Amino acid sequence: MGDNVRPGDVIMIGGNPHTVTNVRRVAGGRRLLEFADGNLYVLGATLPVHVTRTRARLVAGRDGLLRVVLH
Repeated sequence: MGDNVRPGDVIMIGGNPHTVTNVRRVAGGRRLLEFADGNLYVLGATLPVHVTRTRARLVAGRDGLLRVVLH
């Protein structure tokens, strides 16, 4: 359901996959999703959506910064 979408998820909208980078709660229990391509989408809390949940892990780079690695 829409209220379970979180950053890193890939959801299908209009037959196209979109990677969620940010999720904010808005009025009425809806979620404002921000995608990696910069687009925004308002999703109802009880709307069923197809979600692919990627597994992510943090990896320290040689420069000491942490990076997210999806696999």
